[in-house]
Amino acid sequence: MYVTRVEKVKEYAIDKEGAYNVTAKYLLHKGVGAKNLQLRLFKIDVNGYTPLERHVHEHEVFILRGTALLLGEKQEFIVGPRSVIFISSFEQHQFKNIGAEPVEFLCTKETRARDSSASI
Repeated sequence: MYVTRVEKVKEYAIDKEGAYNVTAKYLLHKGVGAKNLQLRLFKIDVNGYTPLERHVHEHEVFILRGTALLLGEKQEFIVGPRSVIFISSFEQHQFKNIGAEPVEFLCTKETRARDSSASI
């Protein structure tokens, strides 16, 4: 078992191309024994945004605070506290802070190796 407090987890700047004013704390990960998923806490400062991206892993997201515009390939949503979001594999997505306070959200990322022979 692993237990900690958010305040004790190191915060990293997201310096990927297309990201602005975004940080993440990796709350649960392989280093603490979580073999299949990462649980991350993201913070997007005012006027910040994540990269517009798509990738093999899906995301499950829970918005804790702030207001963001969630951009998809063909849809846009305004999301805020208590919004629950599922982003499927290879679905284009980007979060933009459109409010007056930081946006914070929990986000999972699958880390288990995919079996290419398994049926989906």
